[in-house]
Amino acid sequence: MNAITDTRPLVSRCPACGQRVDPPDAERCPLCDFDFGDDRVTGADVTPYAKAYAQGNPGWWTMCRWIWFAGSERLKHMALMRTSAAAKRFSRINALWLALGIAGFQATRVGWREVGASPVVEPSGSINPAGRGWLHVATAPRPLPPGQAPQIPVDLWWNPAQSMIASVIAGLTVLLLMWLLILLIRTGVALAHTAAYRGEQRMSAAFLYGTAWWIPALVGIVICLLRPLAFVGQMSRGGWYPTHRGLTLIAGAFVGLAATLWWFWLIRLGATAPARTRSRVMAFCTLGIPPMLAGVSLAWWVGLEKLHEFLIVPLNMHF
Repeated sequence: MNAITDTRPLVSRCPACGQRVDPPDAERCPLCDFDFGDDRVTGADVTPYAKAYAQGNPGWWTMCRWIWFAGSERLKHMALMRTSAAAKRFSRINALWLALGIAGFQATRVGWREVGASPVVEPSGSINPAGRGWLHVATAPRPLPPGQAPQIPVDLWWNPAQSMIASVIAGLTVLLLMWLLILLIRTGVALAHTAAYRGEQRMSAAFLYGTAWWIPALVGIVICLLRPLAFVGQMSRGGWYPTHRGLTLIAGAFVGLAATLWWFWLIRLGATAPARTRSRVMAFCTLGIPPMLAGVSLAWWVGLEKLHEFLIVPLNMHF
């Protein structure tokens, strides 16, 4: 049987700016004048993803594995590559995946309300929401046991509009803050280099490719999507169901592991700096990056909480 020949035209792109190049054997980029014959690792992004991007081929998953299992020699090689259109595109894809995961996380966290027994307030044994848009999605078997403690939930309410608004805001703000975090890290590492190396843009592409470590965090976020099952199972009290606390602990462990591995990867990347400036770069990667990550995460969490409180009452979505 004859093999099928791929007749699709080959799309060539400049590894520096992403401009389409025609003919493919051109010596320089018509847009940025990048020299295609210059193989200096300090000037060209020659990662597998950059090569696939230049040819119009997919290579995102291959590049993620290339980053996760990078040895010291690969990191040294990557640290000398400058920012490219391929690296920027790779980081945007990872940021979009992370934003999508965070949006789902917020959709299962905001807009859900468990209500305990309160026969004094309502004859039905619980409290009905005063705002609009709330759906009654689960309830404990009635009649309730006499003297049931008020901290035990007996009804579950959900506001789809509130969850949707929270998820959209969360996704957009994550995109902004992740861009800011990468900018702060790149700026800090550039300043940690001595003046002789600052104009070389060392590690500028590596930080963008390092966003591959955001992908394992999605495992923990996906686990959080099961939290509504925990709410419903708690109401029905029938058979086995995952607990809210258990899901949160497992998800937090995955997210924390991904963040820690990313941090260790950045420390290893810092160790590839020139000997004259290595201690300064490693000090920043070791001691400077964790406060940045914690500060951005705290600002995101507190800011969203304040924003939700500000929006819920005017939109008449309060409970």
